[in-house]
Amino acid sequence: MHTCLSAMILCGQIFFLPFSFAQQGADPASSGMRSKVLTPEQQAYQQRWTAYEDERIRLQAQAKVVFETETTREKAGDCTNAETTYGFNICFGKQMALTDQNLKSYEDIVRKLQADPPQMAGEPIRPTIGPAGPVLTQEQLVAEFDRVEEVWERYRESACRAAFHQFAGGTGGPSFEMQCQLKVTRDHMRELDMIYGADLHR
Repeated sequence: MHTCLSAMILCGQIFFLPFSFAQQGADPASSGMRSKVLTPEQQAYQQRWTAYEDERIRLQAQAKVVFETETTREKAGDCTNAETTYGFNICFGKQMALTDQNLKSYEDIVRKLQADPPQMAGEPIRPTIGPAGPVLTQEQLVAEFDRVEEVWERYRESACRAAFHQFAGGTGGPSFEMQCQLKVTRDHMRELDMIYGADLHR
């Protein structure tokens, strides 16, 4: 939701760009106007905006690395060299630990990308309602995301426990449960990439 904040129109609402950005786009030679010197407040705002954009670019690059790393691991296949039940259990356990860590990194990036952009003193207060519904604050967006992840965690636990039970207590159950966890987790990372794509991709 934040990538288009430097534009004139956001979610059907019209916003006026801050004075400093409007002046940057003007050509004094063609307009016949003298270039205006930015106030200290406007300079400070520009610095905050630059830092905000730089941080978003850094987080998006980090998210791309995490996502592609997990995708590459998935394509390579899991535990293709394991030959015994014990070997599969050990291998899948290690694979799951890596995938879980990648998911946690991805979740952290999504949370950080919910940060509100800087606002200059005197700017109109952002609306709390848009044409189709409420406009959430940063805190509300993060809380919503955490609820999504909490519900998903419960789903993964229930679904993959069901996978375990398909082996009726047999020794293949633990490995199949971890296979389920790997697939469900990777699918969820793709879900997050779609849901939060406007923040994760420029």
